This record gives sequence, structure tokens and C-alpha cells, in this order.
Amino acid sequence: MAAGSSSDGVDLPDDLPVAGSSGSSVAIDMGWAGQQLGRYRVLSVLGQGGMGVVWRAHDDALRRDVALKILNRGNHRRGSPGGLNAELFMQEARAIARLQHPSVVAIYEVAQDRDEIFLALELMEGGTLQEYVERYGRIPPRELWGMMVGPARALALAHRQEIIHRDVKPSNLMFDEHGHLKLMDFGLADVAREAASERMRGKPVGSLGWIAPETARGEGTTAKSDIYGMGLVMLYALLGRQPLHAYSKAEYLDLHRNPPEPKLHEIKGLTPKGAALLRTCLAVDPAKRYDSAALLAEALQECAEEDPAVRFRQRTSHVGIALVAAIIGGLLVGAVALHYFARLVEQENSLRQPVVRRPLLPAEQAMQWTPPTATGGPTLGAKSAADRGGDLDRPWPLVLTGEPPPIVGSKKDDYYHRANRECGLAILASELVIYESAAAAEADHRRPCPICHPETSERKLDVVSGPEAD
Repeated sequence: MAAGSSSDGVDLPDDLPVAGSSGSSVAIDMGWAGQQLGRYRVLSVLGQGGMGVVWRAHDDALRRDVALKILNRGNHRRGSPGGLNAELFMQEARAIARLQHPSVVAIYEVAQDRDEIFLALELMEGGTLQEYVERYGRIPPRELWGMMVGPARALALAHRQEIIHRDVKPSNLMFDEHGHLKLMDFGLADVAREAASERMRGKPVGSLGWIAPETARGEGTTAKSDIYGMGLVMLYALLGRQPLHAYSKAEYLDLHRNPPEPKLHEIKGLTPKGAALLRTCLAVDPAKRYDSAALLAEALQECAEEDPAVRFRQRTSHVGIALVAAIIGGLLVGAVALHYFARLVEQENSLRQPVVRRPLLPAEQAMQWTPPTATGGPTLGAKSAADRGGDLDRPWPLVLTGEPPPIVGSKKDDYYHRANRECGLAILASELVIYESAAAAEADHRRPCPICHPETSERKLDVVSGPEAD
């Protein structure tokens, strides 16, 4: 996915999509691939939602890739069924343009060409927060607090500009190539002094699984509803799974109206201050939540900087000299333990990053590589069974020999990668799955990697010929 993917929510209770659904039955017109739209050359599909399809495109004038969000043809007419209309599409463009913030996905242009309305947006290469959690699992509390400070400040700016997001969820938070988390997709936003928002105001708007209790009760959505959404997003990242789950829209709405107590005891490393932050965000009564997103950002910053050792020293500052000496000795031991823990965290984080493979020395080549097989295909190195078990815990290029495969995947997730990119090279031999093509990987129900984009080089998109249907 990339910046500008359309929202899954709609503006009526019966049409609120079950979380995880596309919320749209509009077929993607693959005929756009390779076509020119304005100064942009359309390349490949990034995502689809209720308002339109998002493509990766190349800006020929500035020579950079962007996310191009093209409005669905059926939505050009005001109030047309099946999605949000062109007026709401333009409202989103104006809302993003007002929010010039480092933690908001930027808009470059809104234009019309060949009777098509489109937005050119900042291309986010790091994937969504949802994709990050699905791939790596739960995020430690202190790490998450630091990630969420920027989006909370962006939300505070939006609220000061009288813009309520109304669709805060993990798939609407994306990482840039530097690992910074940004807020995106204002397609369902309530924007002051906009006609489209005036008609939708007071109706339940959002995506099932991520709306506030007052929204589910039909009481409207306010800035404090966005704060509740931030709380649900953080709880999702800390637990590694969606906080609320149901099998029907009616069950979802009932869960939102009467949400269960969050299972904070399941979160490892959660401090009392962090628990208080979550409870404040997730208060059923909006009056008990943070008064503003700016206050939430301050609380997140405090939790990110929280040091348990400092709190311990403050509680024992008035004890006797003998006890102080004992505490100092304990703190020294604790410092060693904290250093050891930090090393473990650093090692764990390093496993999340792509492995950069250095050239092997001649002696290492003799130990790790064997000549290709007669067929030239990749095979395990010719080593004894006793030695092979250790080799399988190494990245596959150090274990396999012969011609490298074009497409690879890992047994741990459902993505496929280019074999010659870092994310593909990092897969362990014991977890490697080999495919002859991107099509074969997709037939195995795998998705293209959002980092190396294997589909752009491996897949040949069919160009639809003949006149386009409305």
C-alpha cells in the first residue's frame, strides 16, 4: 500500500464495512497501466478503496515516483451510489493541503485530465502500521509511544484547523522510507465550512473495528472520537491483533457501543503511566478522554522518555546512608541488567531490518558454496546432515547454490519478494519458498512486498483495448 489509499468507511450504519474488507465492489481498470495522465506515467496498482484506485506513477517533470489517486468513474456525479462523490474527493484534497506537517502525507497536485479527476500524493515506501504489525508482531510500549508522537501532533494540527479525521486506523498510518509514521487518508474527514461535510455531519462515519462508542450510537463524531481511534490503534499495535472482532456489522456496532475493558495485563512492559494513557484514550465517556490531541502528544512523549530507574531513585531519596549505599549497589547491578536488556532489544530490532550481505572472503566461499547442479537450479550446499541444520538458520544465499530464483517468499508471512533485494536476501534458508514468477506467488495467495515491489518488474499487466466503459 502507499499514500492515498481510499477509505473503507461510508456514511451510513448499514454500509459500515466489516474491518478488513475493501468496502468497494468497483473493478480496477488495468488499462491505466502504462498510460499518461497529466504529467504522470501510470505504473502499477497500490491499493483500492471506496473513492478510487491508487496507482504508483512517475512524475515526468520532476522525475520522481508519486501515489496517484484516481477517482472512480461512477463517483464523478454528485451523490452517485456505490461510493463517495467527486465533491468529497476534492474536499479531501483541500483538507490535506491545509495540513502542512511532517507527520501528514503530503499532497502535490489535484488535477483533471481526459475527464479523470486525480490527486498526486507523497509516495510512502515503508508500508502501513497494520502491515508492520502483521509482519513483525506486537510493538513494545516504549517504542510505540515514540512512533505515535508525530501522528498525534498532526491530529492536533488538524483539529486546530477544524478538521476531524473520523477514520483513524492502522491502515491509515504509514511509514516513510526513514521509518517515520505519518497520518493519511482524509477521505471521510469532517471539514469545517465544506458543503459535503455539512451533509454528512451527525451521521455515523468510519470503519468497523475502529469507531468510537458515540459514533456507533449515532451521536456524531468529534475531535475526541479521533483520540479514541488513536487509543484503539495503539492497543492493536501493543497486542498484535485487532482489539474488537465480530462476525457481522450488527455485532460490531454493539461491541462499539458497549466496548469491553481493554486487556492491558497482556501487554508486556506496560508501565502504570502507559496504562493510564491508554485508559484515558479509550474512556467510553468522551469527557474523560484527553481534552485535545496536543495533550495526548505530550503524554506520549512523557511515556517514551520514562525511565523506571529514575522513578526508583526518586522514591528512595530520603532513606538512611546505609540503605542509600545498598540502593546504589543495586542500581549498579540494575544498570548492568538494563545494558544487557538494551543489547537484547537492539539484537531483536536488527532482525527486523533487511540483512545487507557482504562479499564472502575466498576462505568463506570454499566453506559455504558448492558448484551448481547439472540443471543449474538452486540447491542446498553439499554438506553433511549434521552441519546442514546450522546452515538453515542463515540467509538463503549463504546456503543455496546455482542460479538464484527470480521470486522468493518466507514461510513466516504471506509476502513475496525480488530475490536480489535486501528483503528477499534476508530470508533464512529454513523458511525459504521459491517461485518461478510473481504470478506463481500470487496463485499461492501471497501479496507483493511493499518495499521491493516485485510485481512491477515480474508481472506483465494486460492492457485493456477498446473504448472504456463508464
